[in-house]
Amino acid sequence: MRDIQIIDNGDAFNYRVSGVVVKDNKILLNRLENDDFWTFVGGKVAFGESSEKAIVREYFEETGANIGVERLAALVENFFDFNSKRWHELLLFYVLKDENEELDLFEGERRIRDNSKGIYKWFDLTELGTIKIQPECSQQIINDLNAQGVQHIINEDI
Repeated sequence: MRDIQIIDNGDAFNYRVSGVVVKDNKILLNRLENDDFWTFVGGKVAFGESSEKAIVREYFEETGANIGVERLAALVENFFDFNSKRWHELLLFYVLKDENEELDLFEGERRIRDNSKGIYKWFDLTELGTIKIQPECSQQIINDLNAQGVQHIINEDI
C-alpha cells in the first residue's frame, strides 16, 4: 500500500492518524530515538484505506495490540516546519479502546517491538503539561477527550 504523502522540494503534505487509549488515567506516547518530543501512536494513511482502518493497523504495527475505535475526537489542520520542509498535515485523532487488554502498562521507557525505532512510555494525564508533545495542540485534544462531537483545530506552528 502506498502512503498518502506528497513531498515537493521544500513543501510536504501528509495524511495522518493518531489515537489514544486511556488506561488507569495514563496514555501511551512514543518518540523516535533522536527526537526531543513525544507523539501519539499513529502514522500515515495508505491510499484507499479508511482512517479508522489506518489507526487500527498503525497501533498493531507499533504495539502488537488489536485495539478498537471508540470515536473520532479531533480533526487537526497542522502546519509546521520539520527537517527543512514546510508541512501541511491533515491529522485525524481517535479515542481508542483496548477491550482485549492487549496493551500492557509498564514503567519507564522501552521498545515494544524488537524491530521498532520507537520508544514508548505511559504518562499520567496529570503530567502531560510538563512534557513536549507534538503537535502543539495535543494538550487541547487531551483536555477535551470527553467532549461530545469532533474538535476542529487549526495548528499553525510555522
